[in-house]
Amino acid sequence: MLISKYHRIIVVEGKDSIDFLQGQISTDVSKQKIEQIDRSAICNLKGRVIASFLCKKISNDQFHLITHQSVVKKLVDTLKKYAVFSKVSIEERDENVSDYIDDEAWKSSIIDNLDPEIYSENSEKYTPQELGYDKNGRIDFQKGCFTGQEIIARMHYRSPGIFSIARVEIDDTNKSFNEVFTVNDKKVGNILEYVNGKYLVSGKTKNFDSLKDSTENTGIKSVELN
Repeated sequence: MLISKYHRIIVVEGKDSIDFLQGQISTDVSKQKIEQIDRSAICNLKGRVIASFLCKKISNDQFHLITHQSVVKKLVDTLKKYAVFSKVSIEERDENVSDYIDDEAWKSSIIDNLDPEIYSENSEKYTPQELGYDKNGRIDFQKGCFTGQEIIARMHYRSPGIFSIARVEIDDTNKSFNEVFTVNDKKVGNILEYVNGKYLVSGKTKNFDSLKDSTENTGIKSVELN
C-alpha cells in the first residue's frame, strides 16, 4: 500500500465495526473482503465531504482508514460522535507501512487519477459531485443510507452532469493561480491540486466544455474531464 508520509491511520475496531461504518461512510463495507482497500469518504448532514480516505478491511472487527494528517482529528471526532451507541473503538494508531512515496509523486497520482483528496482547508466545502466522487467509486449509490446520503442521491439523480473535475496541463510550470483557475480573466473552476504545471480543477461541466473548444493562445496544453 503506497501512501505519503503525510498520511495517518485511524483504526476502527469492535464487533459493531461493519454496521457502524456502513451507516457513516460512502462505500459498502459489507462487501469488502479481508485486506481489500476501497477509496471512500465521509460527509456531513448537508452532503459535503468532511474527509476522504482509503478504507482497508483487516478483519470483520477491524478497519483501517488512511487519511491526510490535516483531517485526522476532524475525522476521529466525527466518527466518535456517531459511535456512542456502537461497540467500537476509534483511535489513531502507529502502524507499519510498507512504503512511502514522496509528496510530489502523491499529488501527481491524485491528478492523474482524477481523484482529489480532502485537506483541512477544503473539508466540508465540496459535495461529492464537485469532487468527481460520484464517478470514481468513492460513492456507492446502491448501499443504502449513510450520513448525507439523501442530499447526495437527490443531486445525483435530479441534476446529473452539472459538475466535473478536470486535469488541466499548462505550458508555464511557474504560473500560479492560487485557489481559482482562470483563463483570460474568466473563472473556470476551483483548484483542488497542483504539481509541475498540472492542475486538478473542480467546476461546472459547461465551463470545461467551453475551455476545450478554445485553448488557442491560452497556454493550455490539454484538458481531460472525469
